[in-house]
Amino acid sequence: MKKPGGIEGARVYFVAGEASGDRLAADLLRALKKNHPDLRAFGVGGPMLKAAGQEQSLDLAKHAVVGLTDVLRQLPKFLKFFREVKREIGEVNPEVVILVDYPGFNLRLAKALHQGRDRRAVVYYVSPQVWAWKAGRAKTMEKILERLLVIFPFEVEWFARHAPQLRTKWVGHPLADRWIEQSQGGRKEEVPCIALLPGSRPKEITRHWPVLLETAQIIAREQRNVRFISLATDHEMRQRLEEEWGKHPMSGVSLDILSGQSLTQLTRCTMAIVASGTATLECAMAGLPMLVIYKASWLTYGIGRMLVKLPYLSMVNVLAGEKVVPEFLQGAANPRNLARAALQILRNPRGAESMAGRIREVASKLGGPGAAERAAQEIEEAIRLQRALVVAAKEGVGDGEQRAGGGSERA
Repeated sequence: MKKPGGIEGARVYFVAGEASGDRLAADLLRALKKNHPDLRAFGVGGPMLKAAGQEQSLDLAKHAVVGLTDVLRQLPKFLKFFREVKREIGEVNPEVVILVDYPGFNLRLAKALHQGRDRRAVVYYVSPQVWAWKAGRAKTMEKILERLLVIFPFEVEWFARHAPQLRTKWVGHPLADRWIEQSQGGRKEEVPCIALLPGSRPKEITRHWPVLLETAQIIAREQRNVRFISLATDHEMRQRLEEEWGKHPMSGVSLDILSGQSLTQLTRCTMAIVASGTATLECAMAGLPMLVIYKASWLTYGIGRMLVKLPYLSMVNVLAGEKVVPEFLQGAANPRNLARAALQILRNPRGAESMAGRIREVASKLGGPGAAERAAQEIEEAIRLQRALVVAAKEGVGDGEQRAGGGSERA
């Protein structure tokens, strides 16, 4: 256990570009400030990171995009953000830059910072999925990062093989903490309840939510006494869901859109139809049978099929190493297919419990609570090392390199 202290007056810079990264970064910042209340955090992120104490110059999370076509359409805007962030890092002069997920932006930023004159310490929290595609990026990460904090246990072994000099630490999955916080008091509804989870990004809602609404209508016609819920991460998402719902008259369908305490709500459900992403792991923590869907532009999907080396999209199946939950992608993610598969789960309790048992096995691989605290300890160590290197450079000892040894390590 590392002792707190030794980083008085520290300055760090966070970059989080999506809702999920915003939450992870906020948890990490709170853990840092718990032991070091005078620590100052600058940067770009979202509302949760700002509420945790970040001196935020831009809400980058609200500009999240999905897929190649969306990125190309908004490329000038993101190039402008990139230049602004790089300039601000130079002005703020943080001891450590903390990049959270968001690889399209953050890996390029890490490379630019490495090539800069100041050679700042860069810590990456939540690894890009280089083990799924573009494995060669691991060697680049080895050169430009001070350390990498990963949330899946298999990533430690993978980076030990592909980037042995990169200091890699498994800190556990932050969902374990949310499960402890929120799971109390959740009891199954007497009436079957299905969670409809389209994803939080605007394009995901546009593509998935109408499909899920039509699916609910078919299920409600076929199965009496079934209700549906959806979960909104914030007020803006709730508005989007309600606006789209208003375009689809749904007589006889009981649907509630809820905010907050997502895991508590999920523990009360019977099953979920969920867009691939973090929400699949939330459903896994709740032990929910699920159907996983995803619809992207055909250009994005076609390129992905060529580049991605994994047989599955859902992290539940990736972690299991086999198909535990059904996946419905692109055209297969249509209301009739989804309703048929959902009704099979509802009408086969034994099969549903078998799927739930396998899902719980996957959830057990995410590690115990304390991910943010363990990540904070790594940041503290990176700050101490950075300070030691600065002192050594001033005294003319060593060459001031950012990294002092590498290697991979489990929590």
